[in-house]
Amino acid sequence: MRQFVIALLSLTRALAAQQPDAPSSGVLLDHRDLALLAGATAASALLTKWDRPLARAFSDSALHARHPGFGTAAQRTSHVTETVLMIAGGTTYFVAHRTNHASVAEVAFHTTEGVAGAAMFIQIIRGALGRGRPYVINDSGEVRDADPYEFNFLKGFTSFNYRSWPSMHAMATYAAAAGLATEMRYRDTPNRHVWSGMLYVVAASPSFARMYLDEHWASDIAMGVFIGIFAGQKAVSYAHEHPDNRIDRRFLGSQVRATITRDASGYSFSLSPF
Repeated sequence: MRQFVIALLSLTRALAAQQPDAPSSGVLLDHRDLALLAGATAASALLTKWDRPLARAFSDSALHARHPGFGTAAQRTSHVTETVLMIAGGTTYFVAHRTNHASVAEVAFHTTEGVAGAAMFIQIIRGALGRGRPYVINDSGEVRDADPYEFNFLKGFTSFNYRSWPSMHAMATYAAAAGLATEMRYRDTPNRHVWSGMLYVVAASPSFARMYLDEHWASDIAMGVFIGIFAGQKAVSYAHEHPDNRIDRRFLGSQVRATITRDASGYSFSLSPF
């Protein structure tokens, strides 16, 4: 279990450290993004080799008996879902937009945008793949031997028991953390490295809770973490690099943004009205 915790934190650090080198084209996903998605999928597939022993370690009855409070904490942490985060972000955006707090509205909107976009993607993927969850009760109430390689095509659309990969909880919390951290980077927020680190540590809690409750395999969590960080960074980066995009114009209204960039020719200053 200790090795998995270290691996998850290392994955988080590596993904969070990725930053766009330069403003991208108008294409939302380029060849580099697709390569990253392919690599993450391959890594998740490789991790399935350790899914069963990690699931047994997290769901060990002796561990649960020694720490009864962990179960209660895990149940409460599991309430932090994509729905809760989208409602919180959407409410913050609405209030800030109505009260003319433009910066708060923009941060809330972009962060919520990342969570919502990834949630729609994951719903389709896990619904189609129909991967069985690690707990040992199937739809008819019979005991089965949990198998990390159990997939039932399209069954995820009709059964909660077969919506395991990727983890929606891991995606949602990491997408929110990545979105906020990326906004702080673009805004050069003081002590942003400390705040970003704290966000990613907090985001890990629901992932461990879902494994403790025997709801997800380790490979589900790993892919959810990747998709969350990827979506959170992409939503914010794309919006800042394309300030005239139609969605921001519709929901954030007319703004003027000052941008300072540095390249081989030196510094340049620009204003982007939209």
